[in-house]
Amino acid sequence: MSQYRGPAPPLALAPRGRHVSCALCAVSLLAPTLALAQSADGPEWDFYGHLDLGIISVDDGFDRNTSLSDNDNSNSRIGLIFKQSLRDGGELRFHFETAIGLTGSSSINGSDNDFDLEYRRTELRKFEIIYETANIGTFSLGQGSIATDGVAEADFSGTGVIAYSSLQDQAGSQLFRQSDGALSDIAVGNAFNGFDGARRFRLRYDTPKYKGFGLSVSGGREILSRGNDDEFYDIGLTYNHDYGAYKVVGRLGYSVRGSSEELLLGSAAVLHAPTGLSLAVAGGRQQQGDASYGYIKAGLQRDWFAFGRTHMSLDYYDGEDFAEAGSSSSSVGLAVVQKVDRFDLEIFASYRSFEYDASGPELEDLDVAFVGARWRF
Repeated sequence: MSQYRGPAPPLALAPRGRHVSCALCAVSLLAPTLALAQSADGPEWDFYGHLDLGIISVDDGFDRNTSLSDNDNSNSRIGLIFKQSLRDGGELRFHFETAIGLTGSSSINGSDNDFDLEYRRTELRKFEIIYETANIGTFSLGQGSIATDGVAEADFSGTGVIAYSSLQDQAGSQLFRQSDGALSDIAVGNAFNGFDGARRFRLRYDTPKYKGFGLSVSGGREILSRGNDDEFYDIGLTYNHDYGAYKVVGRLGYSVRGSSEELLLGSAAVLHAPTGLSLAVAGGRQQQGDASYGYIKAGLQRDWFAFGRTHMSLDYYDGEDFAEAGSSSSSVGLAVVQKVDRFDLEIFASYRSFEYDASGPELEDLDVAFVGARWRF
């Protein structure tokens, strides 16, 4: 992440819409008050981003398709953060972040594997004002993470760039093929889901941390997807603490999305630092529709090479009642990530098998291999 102190650079990109306009109005109203409270230190401007590209190969039991793709587990993006410390000990931030718009691993399928650059307004990830107070918590307004974003993703393995509980991010648009060779209408994204929260236009409040615990609440709506103005209300509880050689994290969330979807989700992870062994679990359930899943991931990290740490993981996903009642979804994944510290580079490789069983014709398993690299700047 690069850092600049001094005059503000121009911002050429801003989303449209009455909700974003309200956020900008809030900035103009807050600015005079916050200007009076700012410290003598000048503002900081941090610019950052990463490219995360790879080759994905999908075998549906009859055909194999291989293509270049952005990695939707952590899609390529750029961002800008403005920081201004305040005399009362707080901090004001403005955060802008957007994906680049490259064809992602969750959108390609056997009939459309072209690698394109197509920027859509849904690529906008963050456009928010954040006011971190000295002692009563943090307030955020604008497009950004809802309170359950990341709640299903507690993990110390270091392989999250290519393997985590939201399996649909790797091959979500791939269709399962029937045993007679015909394509079904069931995609990986219909049969697998981590239920994790995302980013929406919202008002969010985060409490100060107390003995490792933190509470977040948020409410807002979708403003970037055309024809979708669903409202979202979320609450998330987190816990982080070190117990000697063990690092522990736990997360629990409850989400109301739209008018008919209620979700309960959570995750926990532990790392034994001296051995590099880690274990993570996650799960979620729809309150309507009864779709549910459990996920477990074992990790190992070692300093085998002087240029960077090696991370490995093996995971298993088991889901029920996705796409139709009585169905079952399962997946086994193996991932390796090699860090190259000098160049802020992570080289990854993964193999994953998707299996889905439901009423109707038998479906072939999907096997997905993915190799690539994420370069941070």
